[in-house]
Amino acid sequence: MKSILSLFVGLLALFALTACEDRVDRVARLQTEADTIDELAEEAQRSINGMRYIEAARLLDEIDRQFPTSVEAPRALILSGRYFFEGQEYEQAVAVLSRFIRDHRGHPDIAYGYYLRAVSAYRSVSEVDKDEGDTRKAETFLLEVINKFSGTDYALDASVKLNAIKNQRAAKELVIGKFYHDRKEFLAALTRYQNVVSEFPDSTYVEEALYRIIEVYVSLGLTQEARNTAVLLGHNFPASTWYFKAYEIVEGPLPRHITPKGGGIGRLNPFG
Repeated sequence: MKSILSLFVGLLALFALTACEDRVDRVARLQTEADTIDELAEEAQRSINGMRYIEAARLLDEIDRQFPTSVEAPRALILSGRYFFEGQEYEQAVAVLSRFIRDHRGHPDIAYGYYLRAVSAYRSVSEVDKDEGDTRKAETFLLEVINKFSGTDYALDASVKLNAIKNQRAAKELVIGKFYHDRKEFLAALTRYQNVVSEFPDSTYVEEALYRIIEVYVSLGLTQEARNTAVLLGHNFPASTWYFKAYEIVEGPLPRHITPKGGGIGRLNPFG
């Protein structure tokens, strides 16, 4: 009985291996030369059902490559971009969607194509240490969505993601500035802090960057420059805790009638 069971299990394993090899061979053949669009589409659907998204993306891309003049080609291309995205192959998604945008500008899904390309590029630069050129490419693609499709949900989401990238870049500049600051390389630190203020004025890190600039000026003995920057900080962010910290390192303890907390009184300008 045990030997029969072992034989049965072995046959099942052999059948599974053969089926797997058949599928792999079939996919390889289709990616070289398919007989029909339906053949590619059906195999792509099987790949999607099996959550093999990158495989599905490549099969869908083959519809455009092998049957470029077919009515199915544009839709297959944008779906290829989508499934490269689902498989987290963001750079491949950007490449495929760029072809879709180049070749099918009048397609009904063109707005989605621009949006998905922008989001794919955005996802590819989510790591802090990503190349600066890739980050700028993502910003360009997001701006395209905002400008070309203003008033749409695509543009709204692109604006949110563009702000996130700017905040990320500002944060990176601030971190590098603090690194130099801790090493007492004040001029290098000052350059980084000033980059935050000049290049990312809408980021959430501007308040701290202005405060750090004041710290550098104080360390360099540039009292008037520190005071002028503190006035700027107070004018733009009157209720900021960074503003009140700035006052204390430039002028000394806060006057009793001014508090960094609470309503209107917190908005008084101690430098006024």
